[in-house]
Amino acid sequence: MTGRNLARFYQVAQEIWSQLPPAARFRPVEDGKVLARHAPLMETWTEELVQGFYDTLFGHPATRAVFREGERPAREKTLRDWYLRTLRGPFNGQYFAWQALVGLVHLRRGVTNAMMAAMWNWVTGVVAGKARESLPLEEARALEDAFRRLAFTVMALIAEEYLEAYLEALALSWQEDPQTFVHKAQEMAATLLAQLSPS
Repeated sequence: MTGRNLARFYQVAQEIWSQLPPAARFRPVEDGKVLARHAPLMETWTEELVQGFYDTLFGHPATRAVFREGERPAREKTLRDWYLRTLRGPFNGQYFAWQALVGLVHLRRGVTNAMMAAMWNWVTGVVAGKARESLPLEEARALEDAFRRLAFTVMALIAEEYLEAYLEALALSWQEDPQTFVHKAQEMAATLLAQLSPS
């Protein structure tokens, strides 16, 4: 994907990034150095991670239903490419724009944010377990922390773009301005919450 194709997602990623408190998000320089230091080791986990990821998805009816017949090899390649690109860096605007784009892809494919969050939990658990098996405790913790911050930052980008794309698609299908539509949705949320309040 070229920078031109990602232009919208650069802006989206920057807007979402600005909402994340610095102490609670991925630190591209510091965390990037930790991941780079352990990238050769983490690369050895690639096939186990990819296989386990898709075994988990295909082992559950709701997530299996997302896939078309025979597409597993292509999806495994996509995950493998993402994982290796992540390990090699850099963590720049293009990388985070690409992660925001995944929200739109998930919306198109019917991958819910619940599914995405559950699988991020699975991936971070595998990385943490492998780190504890392979590294001294202090280094394992540093790697776990860096990867967890990456996971939650990417999860925020994907989930927020999923929601924004969903609302924009609804607005356009109703031939409404997306910002006006979002404002209406917020007003309706307030109405729904008021209905839940005791009289």
